[in-house]
Amino acid sequence: MHLMYIDESGDTSTFEQGGSKVLVLTGCIIDEKDKRDIESHFRDIKQKYYQNSDVEIKSNYLRYANPKITDPEKKSPIKLYDQEQYDALQMDIQNFLKSIPITLISVVTDKKGYWGKYPSQNPYHAAYIFLMERFQTFLGYKDALGLCIIDPREGRVVDKRNIDKELNNVHLLLQWEKGGFWKPCPRIIEKVLFSDSSLTIGIQIADLYCYPIYHIFQYNKKEGEYEWFDKISLPKLYYHTTVTASSDDSRLGPQIDGTGLKFFPKETKKDFRFYE
Repeated sequence: MHLMYIDESGDTSTFEQGGSKVLVLTGCIIDEKDKRDIESHFRDIKQKYYQNSDVEIKSNYLRYANPKITDPEKKSPIKLYDQEQYDALQMDIQNFLKSIPITLISVVTDKKGYWGKYPSQNPYHAAYIFLMERFQTFLGYKDALGLCIIDPREGRVVDKRNIDKELNNVHLLLQWEKGGFWKPCPRIIEKVLFSDSSLTIGIQIADLYCYPIYHIFQYNKKEGEYEWFDKISLPKLYYHTTVTASSDDSRLGPQIDGTGLKFFPKETKKDFRFYE
């Protein structure tokens, strides 16, 4: 059994409402046999710095925990007041994320491009479908079954909304309905399971991997310009195909495009430096 913990960065708000440029939905896949060791390691880090193994650590909390940040708008419930300790925490979290045996699948939606094609549709639903289809492919290669766990809230911190009912309908469609534009996902054997990120370490870990992917596209960067993406998230992205070496093809080795990293719509890829 493989568990996919899902988190998003960005939102589905319009640009007039101050919404993000992109919506990123990332699934962190953990083999059930590795789950307890991964959680134990993360709890040890929390205990070391906060004397509380149940404290919630996610990307924005971690970024704003830096003593150098004094902006009152950037508060963190895990604020540290010693720079050396903060730097050590950052290093421990990075080493943890590098070392644990997980696989990532991430879907990046360019909201402007998406609404140009589907002006009345919620990009979250399409991103979730793309994510499930790729999880199904992963499970097929592993000859395994899977479960999905996600926080039932979506959106900006100041404007969270519950999405459990509508997302459950999309999930059941993928599991049981055939003949649509989607790929059936019978290896995902249970309805989507909802859990608050503060109570679920897997969702917190997914968040820590998701933000660096969001950062690359939201701020139009490419490889080599954001360490957390280059060293943490990129190496964990799933692939299942290999480009055959040829004299005129420099793209040797595994390719994540379309498998571990799905960008939509493809027509606007040219607008993002990551795809230069």
